[in-house]
Amino acid sequence: MLNSHFHLHIRAAASALLMVLSFHVNGQDVFPCGQPDAQAAFDAAHPGAAAAREAAEPSTREAARQLLQRGGGDNELYIIPVVFHVIHDNGEENISDAQIHDAMDILNADFRKLNADTGQIVAGFVDIAADVDVEFRLAKRDPEGNCHSGINRLQDELTYEGNNEMKQLIHWPRHSYMNVYVAASAAGAAGYTNYPSEWGAGTDGIVLRHDYVGSIGTSNPYRSRTLTHECGHWLNLPHTWGSSNSPNEEDNCDIDDGVEDTPLCLGSPVGLCDLDRTTCGSLDNVQNYMEYSYCAKMYTLGQRARMRAALNNSIADRDELWTAQNLEDTGVFEEELLCRAEFTVDRVEVCLGDPLQFTDGSYFGVTTWSWDFGDGNVLTGSTDSVHRNPSHVYTEPGEFEVYLTVSNETGSVTSEDPVVIRVMDDGMLDAPMVEGFEVGEGPWSEGQWEVSTLAGQPWIIRETSGYSGSRSLYVRNRQNEGNEITRVTSMTYDAGDMASIFISYKYAYSHRTTGETDDRLKLQVSKDCGESWNTRQFHRGIIDLPTAEPHGGNFYPSGTDEWAGHIEEVTNQSYMVPNLRIRFEFESKGGNNVFIDDINVYGMDSLGNVQTLVPQVGAPVLAMEVYPNPTDGASTVQAFWPGDGAGLRVHDAAGRLVREERLTGNGGRRIQLEGLAPGVHLVELNAAGQRLVKRLLVLR
Repeated sequence: MLNSHFHLHIRAAASALLMVLSFHVNGQDVFPCGQPDAQAAFDAAHPGAAAAREAAEPSTREAARQLLQRGGGDNELYIIPVVFHVIHDNGEENISDAQIHDAMDILNADFRKLNADTGQIVAGFVDIAADVDVEFRLAKRDPEGNCHSGINRLQDELTYEGNNEMKQLIHWPRHSYMNVYVAASAAGAAGYTNYPSEWGAGTDGIVLRHDYVGSIGTSNPYRSRTLTHECGHWLNLPHTWGSSNSPNEEDNCDIDDGVEDTPLCLGSPVGLCDLDRTTCGSLDNVQNYMEYSYCAKMYTLGQRARMRAALNNSIADRDELWTAQNLEDTGVFEEELLCRAEFTVDRVEVCLGDPLQFTDGSYFGVTTWSWDFGDGNVLTGSTDSVHRNPSHVYTEPGEFEVYLTVSNETGSVTSEDPVVIRVMDDGMLDAPMVEGFEVGEGPWSEGQWEVSTLAGQPWIIRETSGYSGSRSLYVRNRQNEGNEITRVTSMTYDAGDMASIFISYKYAYSHRTTGETDDRLKLQVSKDCGESWNTRQFHRGIIDLPTAEPHGGNFYPSGTDEWAGHIEEVTNQSYMVPNLRIRFEFESKGGNNVFIDDINVYGMDSLGNVQTLVPQVGAPVLAMEVYPNPTDGASTVQAFWPGDGAGLRVHDAAGRLVREERLTGNGGRRIQLEGLAPGVHLVELNAAGQRLVKRLLVLR
């Protein structure tokens, strides 16, 4: 039923798209649809979009009215090419091809009124339940004309956001494809999209949470109509109560959805399937796909006309999708011939003895697989459960190129580019490990650190800003805008015989003069070769990360007084493994540059003996750390020395000797200082004719 006004009900908050909606109805832990909030964010980002949509509404209604009047004369079948982009982090969100195909089957059945539950449509609406005469088909060619499955898989942590930034990772032209994104999150909802618009061509598409795709795999039949619902929005359908995310509100009786034959209604609360529900003077169309009742079974003839009007309109290029030329270009009518061999693997870095999982993504009609793992092992066969998605364990360290050849009765094809697997041996780093980032010295010079950047500026070498020496590792955070993440990860360290491991490092950071930001520097360790990580130290911009005064331009530390240090002790025996890895992760919040230097990793055995750092630093030197400092009366001294022994002395501010100890052997030792009186103390280490003194402040 039409009303004199079409209320778009826009919420003026661009951040609404990312709002997590805390509804829990009938087992639902997310809201059924995030379209209204996504639309509000879209309109805020594109001034003029909402006004243009309102201005076009009268012509949209008129076009739908004319199509509705044509009745059986409007029977052309529109075919829409579809591409799925599965954005995953190697979790359950990386759903199977079978789950995607199931979702496509349900979508097509719903749009063609072939769904098995049409017989349950209530008498009041059975006569206007519509076959929309729209069919969706997975593309068989990509935008460059190459053979394709219509399914892309991309690993990225933006899967946990499910926002427009994620969509920009990969997007096929909207004039040729309907883009569907599957992710771990759909910005807090089961799914969302936007109405057709001249704006936002690079983010046009539908986002679905993985467990609302189809009826199998991670989803179930109860959640299987989310894609049908979002396709309605994508083709310019509002909810039955109008363009809001607020069903069951009294004012909804005054809001029309712009469709001829859907009655005014309040809208069903989430999961309420009351087939006798009457809210605005007439029976509600509770079973409509644009409801929240979770018992949807139909579109109306009026909704059919409105969606077909959208497909005949140039707004958002919807009228180009179903043209004969586009259907030819996207290959939707082509036979499924064997044309491409490709695969994915859960990790490209692995430790010796750890299994790798390979997943075939070849197409079409593969019957035989032959995997060349690059280490002399080849697995060939036609048993789907054995040969299609095998696991493999490498028994030697090194780099290995993996190829896949697939075949059927028409021929065979081999993957074009190899996947290179790096297999790490135990204890690749020297023990103890010393890293100063100097030229030709340490693990960095030997390629034993790996930088991975999710967004923004990476960890790189700074030639003239070292704590000791000339070089350090830094992030040009001054160039970041915020929320960028970069990591630097070590190869393996053998901690297998240690009782504890110490990780020490120096860091430097400052705010910009425009104000404080909460940038984050994390020290993380992995006990399983990098498959999972535990954060051991978390420096924050609003707490302890700043080491210097704010800088208006780029911050570069001018001396050791603009650095700070930290020593992290790891005693959990589950981390005393031969393939321990460490990494530093920096997350930008828009502050200034950040630096790390002088990373040392060393262990202590069960007898209290500390691995010496002296052989790694060249000429005989003393090294000593005292922490915590200041202290309330107890501190730990980490002492390292050359030669056969050393002496440790502690004097108070008056020069009185309050502790003296002879340290035997060549190497290092951890010494506990306890019961120190308040005031300033001097901790002195002597060995091989050298002397090192640290100032220790004991607080009251």
